Amino acid sequence: MRHLFILDPLDRLHFAGDSSIAFIREAWRRGHEVSTCQIGDLGQRGGTPFARAMATAAGAGDGASWCRTAAAQREELDAFDAIWMRKDPPFDAAYLFATLLMSRANGPVMVNDPRTLRDENEKLFALEFADLCPTTLVSRSIDQLLEFRDELGGEMIVKPLDGAGGDGVFHVTRGDRNARAILETGTAHGTRLLMAQQYVPAVRDGDKRILLIDGDPKGALLRIPAADDARANLHVGGRAALAELTARERQICDRLGPALREKGVILAGIDVLGDYLTEINITSPTGFREIERLGGGALEHDLLDAVETRWRSGGRPESGKP
Repeated sequence: MRHLFILDPLDRLHFAGDSSIAFIREAWRRGHEVSTCQIGDLGQRGGTPFARAMATAAGAGDGASWCRTAAAQREELDAFDAIWMRKDPPFDAAYLFATLLMSRANGPVMVNDPRTLRDENEKLFALEFADLCPTTLVSRSIDQLLEFRDELGGEMIVKPLDGAGGDGVFHVTRGDRNARAILETGTAHGTRLLMAQQYVPAVRDGDKRILLIDGDPKGALLRIPAADDARANLHVGGRAALAELTARERQICDRLGPALREKGVILAGIDVLGDYLTEINITSPTGFREIERLGGGALEHDLLDAVETRWRSGGRPESGKP
């Protein structure tokens, strides 16, 4: 197979933690050809989308020596068997146009389907399963958000719809003199939507990142917040531990699996807090390296198996799955 990975500059990837490195190495280990590019390297001539991509050889070295690249060459997107969108957020205009160009390719397996990347905001996506989520309000009205906080008993979590890694997440409580200022900042003075959700005390025990491959849960990571932080994201100092799935979490995965397969989502990282689904991450889910480092296995093997199966079946979900 020939793979194209669209990601951030290779020298900016965090060697110890970036899941894309594990995916590239596994493809290379299997004898596949790998090329890499950035979203700015995508283009279209006439009716043909292309990328200026670098052939990339992945070795076993550490740090900057983990890969070698050749000079970039222009190649049609249809020349690849699989295209991986692994650009980290934010989801901005450049990301949107990149997914439009990807959609013009005809044949490669997409990880993940660019139409779904465009249509399904990672926070709003979860609300398609609203009965699984904490009580939620999406609004840009500061007064509505403050009333919602009071309805919930005086505390809530707020987060931007386009945030990632814990950026812009606040625990807003009644009596906090900064509450209105937080909401003014989060909504850009009432011009930008903000998501507010019921505060779930179980966050102190950690939230769970569950990795689903072709709709099936393959591994889970518990992310435990620091004592002085309301956020459990590893990016902001959360601690990671391997985790098993509870019966409730399996029910959540069972609900999501068919929808993910139908929407062409081969890789998803869902976030579960207590009994609640909070996010469905499909842009560039992470957690693979931490799970492997903690002894939970190399889940990139399962992911490449799924991509190969999709490729052999012409891009369709594996036969026999609901």
